[in-house]
Amino acid sequence: MCVFVVEQLIMSLGIAWHTVILFFGLVAFAPTRFGDLLPHPMPVADYAAAVARIGSIQAREDSIVAPGGGSILLTHGQRTARVVVLFHGLTDSPLQYFPFAQRLFAQGDNVFVPRLPHHAERGGHFADMGRLTAQELRDLGDVSVDVARGLGDTVIVSGLSAGGTIAAWVGQYRSDVGRVVLVAPALEVTHVPSLLNGAVLRIALRVPNVSRASPRDSTEPDRMPGWATHAVAQTLKLGIAVRRAAAGRPAAVREVTVLLNANDHTIANGAAIDLARRWQQRGAVTHVYQLPDTLRLPHDVIDPRHPGSNTSAVYPVLDALLAGTRPAPWVADLSGEWRVVSK
Repeated sequence: MCVFVVEQLIMSLGIAWHTVILFFGLVAFAPTRFGDLLPHPMPVADYAAAVARIGSIQAREDSIVAPGGGSILLTHGQRTARVVVLFHGLTDSPLQYFPFAQRLFAQGDNVFVPRLPHHAERGGHFADMGRLTAQELRDLGDVSVDVARGLGDTVIVSGLSAGGTIAAWVGQYRSDVGRVVLVAPALEVTHVPSLLNGAVLRIALRVPNVSRASPRDSTEPDRMPGWATHAVAQTLKLGIAVRRAAAGRPAAVREVTVLLNANDHTIANGAAIDLARRWQQRGAVTHVYQLPDTLRLPHDVIDPRHPGSNTSAVYPVLDALLAGTRPAPWVADLSGEWRVVSK
């Protein structure tokens, strides 16, 4: 009797194991549906209308965001020659960019730092971030450029990590932007070979969200340390959509710059270089620069609150890139390593 039970148990486990393998095999190779990730521009040409629209966004946020976690608008009370839009990264908030935004504002720019959906929510559970979708990130890129059109004559867009992915989407689709600067864009993650990225992404998109949160620092209620697999997968999904589009059509923005970090252990720098190559081959003016490994910078090179940050070194580099000029000589120019003649 015991032998029979053991045999049945082994058979059941075998069937279950093969079922799991079959399921993940089907999930890994089933095509990813990208849906509508195309632009839907509705630019706001009037300064007052743009400020009012951002004000309505901030008013809606007031009831849900943690202290200091809402969208930031720094304005001189009128249109300026240049307006800069800055997209923060996953698990963070617009405060990540606040010191740099103040720096740009002091230089004469109007600056808008929008909050990513499901971020910096007061009392929100970290798993809620798993509701984030690529469409929401697309919408944020569209709306942010729309309102920026009313805030300044030339729109410059930049972003870090997931924010860099949104900035890449803007670069591919929004021709009313003058320049885009991607900072360590989250197009692929490290520790996953490029050949397996597609399969891993398809699995992450289809299986239930897995999240892990660390305790919030009471002095930084806007930050949500941890991770959520769906949020990462949806960000990478937007990045794949941009890279596919770049393979078949020119970038809408004619000048795009990528800033990488040689010490980055979060995102795969090669994917960003590949995207820049695709843009360059189709006629865009592209530059790729890299912060040296000797600085030992973290993935988040923007927020001075992050351990290991060195904003005194990084901020002047960003100043130069946003202005379309060559940064300091100690920043490596990788463009010559892959640049080819456009056909």
